[in-house]
Amino acid sequence: MINERQSYYGHRDVYRRRQYTILRNERLTAIAGAVLFVLLIVELVITANLHNLISVHIFVGVLLAGPLVVKMSSTGYRFMRYYAGSPAFVENGPPHWLLRLAAPFLVFLTVLVFISGFALAFSGPKHMGIFFKMHAASVALWIPVVAVHVYAHIRKVPQRVASDLKNHKDYHVPGRNGRVGVNIFALLVGLIAAIVMMPVSSAWNHWQIPGGLPSPLVAGIMLAVFALFIARPLLHQKRP
Repeated sequence: MINERQSYYGHRDVYRRRQYTILRNERLTAIAGAVLFVLLIVELVITANLHNLISVHIFVGVLLAGPLVVKMSSTGYRFMRYYAGSPAFVENGPPHWLLRLAAPFLVFLTVLVFISGFALAFSGPKHMGIFFKMHAASVALWIPVVAVHVYAHIRKVPQRVASDLKNHKDYHVPGRNGRVGVNIFALLVGLIAAIVMMPVSSAWNHWQIPGGLPSPLVAGIMLAVFALFIARPLLHQKRP
């Protein structure tokens, strides 16, 4: 009888630890995603008025890098643990097949957008070379992929963030202070980097940009509408 009871509590503890592993990762990802979502909306609004706000565009773009590292690290951790056969992540199951299909493109385009953006900030308008075309093309393709990704998670993220910030006993998951701290630290690192970059990218302040919406932004929004039109019914399909 004692052995049965010990076995029961042992299995329960294992199950609880596995659940905590999943929830910690989900909540860290959700907080980073929420921060990124707000900053990306700000960046898109700024980009729409790029001819007047080029310096702010660069500042926010650099600021984004900190939370982005957290987001990519947490999702990358889930990816590695799942394909390494971790019981907790295998039991939780993979993401939707469409998101798994889009993930390599999302990672590649995200890296391309930021590498080309940083290269442009350092090189200045007189020496932008191929980086300008690379940045414009990658942004136009990146926006629709991000739109699908955001749509797939937009309902879950607020609930997960709220549950973590409330820290109510019914929703408590160990490590909340660490998760919040990591995201605050990432924001601070991004902020410091953005401030340091200001004199480096100052040459862009004197670059004459035509008025109106930038063509990569227009193309990206149009592609995003089309991508969401295609992806929406697929994302609502039940898992087999």
